[in-house]
Amino acid sequence: MATTTTIKIEGMSCGGCSGKATRVLTGLPGVVKAEVTLKPGQAVVEFDTARIDREALCVAINDVGFKAS
Repeated sequence: MATTTTIKIEGMSCGGCSGKATRVLTGLPGVVKAEVTLKPGQAVVEFDTARIDREALCVAINDVGFKAS
């Protein structure tokens, strides 16, 4: 089942940062769509709850140097 969540992301300072976060999210299994915006610093992610959970999305963002909550 697909669901959508909004994740606050701290530490992004440029378009390259939001692109990096988008790439890491869209590369995860189960992510259908990810839209990351620099301002207000968030990601709106559509994902398959049978394949991945919100916590794993946050961990992936944290692993590339940002702070997800």
